[in-house]
Amino acid sequence: MSLHIALLRGVNAAGGRLIAAEELTGLLTDLGHTDARMGPKVGDLVFNSDGRTGAELQAQLETELMARFALRTDVYVRTAQAWQALVAANPFPEFAAADPGWLVTLFLKDTPDKKAIGALRAAIRGTEQVRAESRQLYAIYPDGVGGSKLTNSLVEKTLGTRITGRNWTTVLALAEMVAG
Repeated sequence: MSLHIALLRGVNAAGGRLIAAEELTGLLTDLGHTDARMGPKVGDLVFNSDGRTGAELQAQLETELMARFALRTDVYVRTAQAWQALVAANPFPEFAAADPGWLVTLFLKDTPDKKAIGALRAAIRGTEQVRAESRQLYAIYPDGVGGSKLTNSLVEKTLGTRITGRNWTTVLALAEMVAG
């Protein structure tokens, strides 16, 4: 068994069907996963699973969410070890310490190529900065996320992959959950 984190994109977002934490952890248990628990927000799940790959778990969860809840969403799965590595790889440690709410980790479905990352950096029109590491982007928003032109749709269009984001406070809370 290995420990995993699953991030569900847009669960319980405005206008969508509300799904209770118990429904999501129950789904994991029904699928044979163990020690299923909710992260800091609904849509962040921690669980143990057998030897399936992250891609297999993502596909399984996306299929079951659609079948059981009529919820079409992307799921992003990382192992506990990969999560700890992404925390350690943070290229903005000073910013994270000073203002963790404005450092966002964007989780990608696919690893982007360097040319696409360059195009994304060129598209930034504000004070934001991004750094890529495997299937994650670290983005800082010194002037806040709300008015930023570095939007999820810009990132997805430029990189050609789907994303979901979590602020650094949430990333660290999930790291604590899988640290033991």
